[in-house]
Amino acid sequence: MHRPTTAALTSAFGVAVMLSGAVAAQTPSQMADDEPDFVFFNLIEDGKVSRDKVANHCAGSPRALSVEARDVIHTNPHQRVSFTGRQITNVNASPGEWTGALYKPLCPGLYTFTVDFMSSAEDGATDGEVIVHLHTWHKGGRERPGELAALAVKPAGQERGVGHASVVVEMASGDEFSLFTLSPGADKRRFERLQLNAFLLHDMPKLARDFDTKVWDEERAAAEAVPGTTQ
Repeated sequence: MHRPTTAALTSAFGVAVMLSGAVAAQTPSQMADDEPDFVFFNLIEDGKVSRDKVANHCAGSPRALSVEARDVIHTNPHQRVSFTGRQITNVNASPGEWTGALYKPLCPGLYTFTVDFMSSAEDGATDGEVIVHLHTWHKGGRERPGELAALAVKPAGQERGVGHASVVVEMASGDEFSLFTLSPGADKRRFERLQLNAFLLHDMPKLARDFDTKVWDEERAAAEAVPGTTQ
């Protein structure tokens, strides 16, 4: 079976930060063909995979992600959340889909995203309203970070409080999902805990797109360069 060149592997998939330490330490030659996380590597030829192969690879395969971050402090007006804490679970994610701050699914379908947080007014942080925006970016749609799909709100006047939001959205191959925090007056926000859960509810092959490692890298770089998203 054809395997991609070293250059192809280190291109779009060089930021496979979602992998566990043990798995990430493996070389491509050590990866079994039947390991779900790495089967996609075998489809890459000259840095590309056709939409039909993408759809076939994704068919009937469960996809799930659950991550958390603790003791996060934001001071920028509209700041992207970077999950540097514990990864609770990551089921069948293809390398390059999750950067720790940006979820860019290869597999098209109907996804559910859920966010829960607890914020506090310690260390000079605000006891006012604290908001987390759930943004989805679709090719051909609005500029990044995309549409406001949902928001989680902790009401004002609480020294410690929680926020929750959940949304179901259609995601084509290469669309993007990310979280941003804000507060009235751009006050300092302190999050004791933030958790993100993502799950593929249903395959939608019609939303599959051709995969190109160069385009994938360029799009991800463009997303990370959105003004006001400095960590």
